[in-house]
Amino acid sequence: MKVSVQTHTKKMVYRYAAVALLALVGLFLVLWYRQDTALPMIKKAPEFTLQNLKGEPVQLSDSSGKVRIVEFFFGNCVDICPATTSNMVLMQNNLKEKKIFGDKVEFLSITFDPLRDTPEALEKYAKALGIDQGAGWQLLRGSEQQVLQTTNDYGIMAVKQKDGQFAHSIKSLFLIDQNGYIRSIFEMGASMDNETIEKSIRQLLR
Repeated sequence: MKVSVQTHTKKMVYRYAAVALLALVGLFLVLWYRQDTALPMIKKAPEFTLQNLKGEPVQLSDSSGKVRIVEFFFGNCVDICPATTSNMVLMQNNLKEKKIFGDKVEFLSITFDPLRDTPEALEKYAKALGIDQGAGWQLLRGSEQQVLQTTNDYGIMAVKQKDGQFAHSIKSLFLIDQNGYIRSIFEMGASMDNETIEKSIRQLLR
């Protein structure tokens, strides 16, 4: 039985229409997914100039092109800071396994207690907790004025108490993208959500 040219043409039109519809649905789903999961651009991350443990100047812009986690801490902390660092070490090790730590992702930890957090003290802190400074993690310090300026710029509250401890902001882990924009701010401590942070890092690396 012969199929008429008109019938054949109609079938081809329906087929192309179905393919086009599927393509549009697929495009819609992709755009919806990206919009649903996109991290907001909170604001441009303030620039800073501090020093690493070798006394070399370090600026945030030195690591442009990488995803950064910027942490504010102090080495004599007895609870929140070491718990945060331990969680960051777990992330460090996961990112090293994926071969993106250092090349694509960098951690910057800034002390707001520079008088006690000497280079020697921070070296011991790093060694005790498993921080790999050679791979992609820098511990930074500066003068009291430099540190105060940086904490103020990032909206971090850090008030020294009589016992030498600090009352400080808990939400002080900043996720900064390759172009220097703050994309998320996470809580520190034992309740820190490593899975969410690593997922956010992967989003920025797409």
